[in-house]
Amino acid sequence: MKRGLIRSVVFIVPALVLAALGWLGTDSTTQIPVHWGMDGQPDRYGGRLEAFFLLPAMMAGLSVLFAILPSIDPRGRNLERSRIVLQTAWMGSLGLLLVIQAGLVAIGLGWVDPADTSLVPTLVLAGVGALSVLLGNVLAKARPNWFVGIRTPWTLSSDLAWDKTHRLTGRLMVLVGLAILSGVWFLLPEQQLALVLVASLAPAVVGMVYSYLVWRSDPARETATPEDADPDAD
Repeated sequence: MKRGLIRSVVFIVPALVLAALGWLGTDSTTQIPVHWGMDGQPDRYGGRLEAFFLLPAMMAGLSVLFAILPSIDPRGRNLERSRIVLQTAWMGSLGLLLVIQAGLVAIGLGWVDPADTSLVPTLVLAGVGALSVLLGNVLAKARPNWFVGIRTPWTLSSDLAWDKTHRLTGRLMVLVGLAILSGVWFLLPEQQLALVLVASLAPAVVGMVYSYLVWRSDPARETATPEDADPDAD
């Protein structure tokens, strides 16, 4: 995962540069919106340290976590084989956090009209849609592991269920991601959030149900036997 750490610098360094610009361009009394309510308006404000440096720290921590996942996953070899999915999730998450960082700095420096602070939540939700499209395009390449993909009892005990579930879920994620990307710009804040929540949950719910149905029809699936359930059985 060394390449991933190197690539993560491409996102973390600009986030730190933005943080420095925000810090130098504001004073210690500045309060910047750091959380938005369902109405799209800020409902909590924070100081410069929280607004400008929390996200770069989160990006660094997230990168370390992604880098060590193959070494702590009992099926780490499969996670290595799923590298394109892991890298897409990794870099996509950093890209989304960088968008949020840019929005916070833009608000703090007055680059965004204070009356139009709902622009940041809209950008974030659009970023969620873009990330869904990116992940959906590569999800079918994930191999059975404990950290990346649709991990249900049925996908983890049937390679057929894993493969079919990830192919279907990947297609659904692309569709809902495009729906989010195109829809959030024309909806009210409450409607935006509802769209993202429903669209994001739909592939997971469908994938979970589908994984069970495929598992049931797979003659090679792993199932518990009476001997497995009772270790004292003869």
